[in-house]
Amino acid sequence: MISDFLYTVSKIIKSRIFIVSLILISMFSTLIYRIFDLQIVNENYYMSTYIQQFKKTVYTPGTRGRILDVKGNELAHDELAYAVKIEDKIDSSDEKNQELNAIVYKAIKIIEQNGDKVIYDFPIYLNSDGKWVENYSSDASKKIFLENIFGKGLKKNGHDYSNVSAGEVISYLKNNFFEVKQECDDMTLLKLLAIRYTIFANSYQKYVKTTIAKEVSNETMVAIYENETDLTGVTIEEQTVRKYTDSVYFAPIIGYTGTISDSQLEEFNSKGKKYISSDIVGKAGIESAMEKYLQGKRGEEQIFVDSTGKVLSTISKTNPAAGNDVYLSIDAKLQKAVYTMLEKQIAAILISEIVNYDVDESKETDDKLHQIPVKKVYSQLVTNNVVSLKHLSKKTTANEKKVYDKYKSSVAEAVRKLKSDLNGSGTAYNDYKEEFQAYCDYIYDLLKNDGILIASSIDTDDSIYKKYIDGKISINEFLKYAIKKNWISLENLNTSSDYLSTSETYDIIVKHIIDDCKKNTSFGKLVVQYRIEDSTISGSEICMLLYDQKVLDKDESQYNILSTYDTYQTYRFIIKQIKQLKITPAQIALDPCSGSVVITDPNNGKVRAMVTYPSYDNNMLSGSVDPDYWDKLVDDKSDPLYNRATQGSSAPGSTFKMATAMAAMEENVITPNTIINAKGKFDKIKPSPKCWIYPKGTHGPINVSSAIAQSCNYFFYEMGYRLGSEKGSYDSAYGLEKIEKYATNLGLNMKSGVEITERDPHFSTESAVHSAIGQGSNAYTPVQLARYVSTLANGGKNYSLTLVDKVNSRTGKLVYKNKSKLTDTVKASSSTWDAIHKGMREVVTSGTVRSFFTDTKLKIAGKSGTAQENPHRNSHALFVAYAPYEKPEVAISTVIPFGNSSHDSAILAKKCIQYFHGELKDKDLKKSVKSDNTGSVTQD
Repeated sequence: MISDFLYTVSKIIKSRIFIVSLILISMFSTLIYRIFDLQIVNENYYMSTYIQQFKKTVYTPGTRGRILDVKGNELAHDELAYAVKIEDKIDSSDEKNQELNAIVYKAIKIIEQNGDKVIYDFPIYLNSDGKWVENYSSDASKKIFLENIFGKGLKKNGHDYSNVSAGEVISYLKNNFFEVKQECDDMTLLKLLAIRYTIFANSYQKYVKTTIAKEVSNETMVAIYENETDLTGVTIEEQTVRKYTDSVYFAPIIGYTGTISDSQLEEFNSKGKKYISSDIVGKAGIESAMEKYLQGKRGEEQIFVDSTGKVLSTISKTNPAAGNDVYLSIDAKLQKAVYTMLEKQIAAILISEIVNYDVDESKETDDKLHQIPVKKVYSQLVTNNVVSLKHLSKKTTANEKKVYDKYKSSVAEAVRKLKSDLNGSGTAYNDYKEEFQAYCDYIYDLLKNDGILIASSIDTDDSIYKKYIDGKISINEFLKYAIKKNWISLENLNTSSDYLSTSETYDIIVKHIIDDCKKNTSFGKLVVQYRIEDSTISGSEICMLLYDQKVLDKDESQYNILSTYDTYQTYRFIIKQIKQLKITPAQIALDPCSGSVVITDPNNGKVRAMVTYPSYDNNMLSGSVDPDYWDKLVDDKSDPLYNRATQGSSAPGSTFKMATAMAAMEENVITPNTIINAKGKFDKIKPSPKCWIYPKGTHGPINVSSAIAQSCNYFFYEMGYRLGSEKGSYDSAYGLEKIEKYATNLGLNMKSGVEITERDPHFSTESAVHSAIGQGSNAYTPVQLARYVSTLANGGKNYSLTLVDKVNSRTGKLVYKNKSKLTDTVKASSSTWDAIHKGMREVVTSGTVRSFFTDTKLKIAGKSGTAQENPHRNSHALFVAYAPYEKPEVAISTVIPFGNSSHDSAILAKKCIQYFHGELKDKDLKKSVKSDNTGSVTQD
């Protein structure tokens, strides 16, 4: 029995079933053990190990360094504020776009419903007429942006997207790239697309968040928290915000910051930097130029998080560090005072031009101050958006309702007439009155800007095209011809068919024109301009709108005077507002409305003030651009974004004569005592140029110092002629070569050296005779003229100009001390220098501006200049100077574009020097603008 049992057991053990069963039991037992170990014995350990598989790097931006003036006054700094940020936490799926769009859309609505603004950096914006406009910083940035959307090479599905319009980009992003299904207005769509694009641009760096609102209110914060279940990835976090003190005075110098662009990211990182797509960097001015010093060190924290984003542990952490502080050479107090004086001087010129009667501007010549009919000032209040046509529809006052009704009926009548003409046989351009010629110009620009009339396709040698340009045919005939010549594209219009006849295409274009004219304020402004001109809309009504729309503070007595519709009282009113700078030259945006002053230390090249008028508020552009403010700046006819000190290039006029004088004396053409009989008309070349004093008189026998003092053009024509003469024959190029040598030595033929973007100078390539008095094709910026006069002042030491004094760490340790850079030393005889300096001193004591310098004890030397650019506009007014005469401490250039009379620039320069030396006090700056309103002109 035992043997049978053993036999049976042996047989079972040897069987395959037993072996398999044993293996299965072993495996099952092991599994049971592992489950027990995982879930009971080591539950905490294995759970934490499972959770910690999510590793995340969190970046913390470093505080940006401060910008301060030479005395340590803070001009730019970072402040902490709460921001709304979004991170893409939506898993990839077919519905991802829709989910993310819904989150962004809801976040936008919450932010705006609580009174805060959505921020974004995007190279496309909506202008005031609701049209898509591109705003690329460069061709390179445009290419990178478009390649991110359409792919490398910008070729896709047989299309070339290299010159795609702004509207086409928006359409593609909406319908294809981000598949936006939300029904929303264009502005909301733009914000949604801009935020989505930034999220997309950050996508290659996981966990980088996109800021969509900054400095948000408590209401917004609460609303975000209350809706967090629907706002996956949206958080409230602390973030630094760049702040600028007294921004309007310093914006053109300091610039502003913004999220790093694709092109900047590529550029910086190609140079070994380690920027990421969410970094804030300098976009313009000192913020950009001193980026390497100002940028703080980014903090990094590597952490483990669970599936809900909860932080479990920290692996490593590097704290952020603040950037360095940049000290400018600018004196903030002087800068602000000069800005105020410049604005007042421009206002004084403007007041002297405005008259209370109509003026035939076609008959105005450049030998006198161009007058401005006051009706044109009223029109400009509308054209330059000081008075808003869009606001009229609110009709909050009886006057607004009245003007609105006139405005709408005037536009309707203009559109009716335009439609009738476009659908009729047409009227030749030259046969129209000025008003309808302006409407035709509007139509041409409209079609070109909307991508309907393809300018690049037009054959400019075509006879029909030339006839239209010459005004000999109607716009109807031109457009129909353009359709036949395939100069027209309807891609940006909704058309039902790809195959249309010429008449069908023309009808579609006419409809587009009429629809645009009915709704867009750009056309409305044109109409209003002519209705003010013919008094359908009165100047009184426009001025009353200044109160209705709260441009001016409420003043019942003034309002009541305006409501009498007395044209003289209205004229007096607008003059008074300009005198008090309640309405500024920049707002009116007529000649003159801008200017620049640059003040340097001639002993080391440091810039003490560099003023551009008008300016802007860089707080509204920093970190992200406020779209409404940006549109206002772009549409502003006074062009406040244009830095005239470094970009405003013009002929130097007679301020150039010292360079010619030096060339003449150093090349032994004359001596300081050589006498030239200045006859007035220089007849050695044809046509014969004339001196400013001719034909009323001549300067007669005169030497070089007196020629500078009296600004005798004849004398310097003769110098240009002699410098170009060799062996009895005149060669203009030979003369130019000699003059250029000394212009270069004196610093004119080179950039000034300031750290911010500056236009290249241009030495004349035309006529040595004309170039000798600063005309020809000479073109220099105010900052380049400042370098030139600094070199003259110090006796030939040509220093590069600089805006930077030093850089300190946040602990006060010196990081970089800026030293004067001597580019060249002018090698000229003492007699040459004495003659030039004597002439510049006599300009002030007995020369062209002597009567304007009798109220100062300071010994000032200078030179005035006027430069004509357009015979139908005032000449540019210039003055360069230095003081004190014996031992200069300050050199200055003042330029008022289209200011006409150099004496205005001279007065401005004198006041700036007086303020610098304490002869003019702060209390003097508070006085109202003064103008004699005579329109007198002082030649240079």
